[in-house]
Amino acid sequence: MHHRMLITTSLPDGASSEDARLSVHEALLNDDSFCGNGGRFGTPLCDWFVIGGRWSGLLAATVIGTAYEAVIQARFPELAREWWPESIADQHAGELDSIWQAHGGTGPSPYSRSCYEEFGHSDDAMLLTMELYVALLAQYEGLSLDRDSFADLDGDELQPDFVGRKWLVVVDYHN
Repeated sequence: MHHRMLITTSLPDGASSEDARLSVHEALLNDDSFCGNGGRFGTPLCDWFVIGGRWSGLLAATVIGTAYEAVIQARFPELAREWWPESIADQHAGELDSIWQAHGGTGPSPYSRSCYEEFGHSDDAMLLTMELYVALLAQYEGLSLDRDSFADLDGDELQPDFVGRKWLVVVDYHN
């Protein structure tokens, strides 16, 4: 089963989305408690992961807001479900990409992206904004780790002061 993990981390000034995605990927790959052999009396959380994956585009879609999803649901109601035939996205990839880009998205639409890009897409890592914090992270405030869905790689307890200084990266993992 696939799960979503939201990761925050500090990076030097001037860091890019690529820097954030590579840094998080490397940190998770080298953490045996996340994806590896596990530790004493414990098993790793997953057996496989990618940056973005099934949640690729989530951060940008959150920033873009509900107007994008409203257009998608009106034009393609079958995509409003949790699962849809991949053939729908394949047949309408150009139109899905155009709608995404018309609403401020970059690159391919989340519906037409491959879920297996190891390092995800550029919008799968963003410098944390208050909008992203409230929409995706506020429920974890005061935690540095929620084993299944949130982790700060620096071990810091999540606080609003992460906004503007930490990166947020979305991870798709399988267990």
